[in-house]
Amino acid sequence: MNDFFLSAFLVIDAILVAPFRWFANAQAGFFCGLAVLAVTSAVLGRACAAGVARVHRAKRERQDAEIKRHQDLSFSALAAKDRAVYLAANHLAQEAYGNSMALAAGRAAALIWPALLVLAWAGWRFAGVPLPLVGESAGPAVFFLPLYMAALWGVSRLGRAWRARRAARASPGA
Repeated sequence: MNDFFLSAFLVIDAILVAPFRWFANAQAGFFCGLAVLAVTSAVLGRACAAGVARVHRAKRERQDAEIKRHQDLSFSALAAKDRAVYLAANHLAQEAYGNSMALAAGRAAALIWPALLVLAWAGWRFAGVPLPLVGESAGPAVFFLPLYMAALWGVSRLGRAWRARRAARASPGA
């Protein structure tokens, strides 16, 4: 079993290190490799978050409807000056809101797990190696995190543009 995990790790390591070897210049290779991994992590994270959102859609809609129902009930009780009903409905609304936040946390975890995997790998792979511009005073996260945030922003913008173009094609007369 250990041989399987070692073999799998070596394959993953070879795949992840490949973009770092595209350039002969070490600094260019380092930045290219981190940029490729940042974009790949952003795309994979967005895809996973979309998958989790799709799986949780019905539950999220139920939670949102429950929040709205309990919130409306608490406002009605507040208007009727019924403190006990208000507190009970408000408590139920807060509980439903907490459940909704838990679903959102699942989507967030799905979004960032690829980046965390890359950061763990890069920390291991570049441990003790002086990095461009910072030497040994910082790790790869200093470079990866801004690239990853920019990649997430770019992937989000591309997704919005793609959905808008698809919606425009679906309704040409609108």
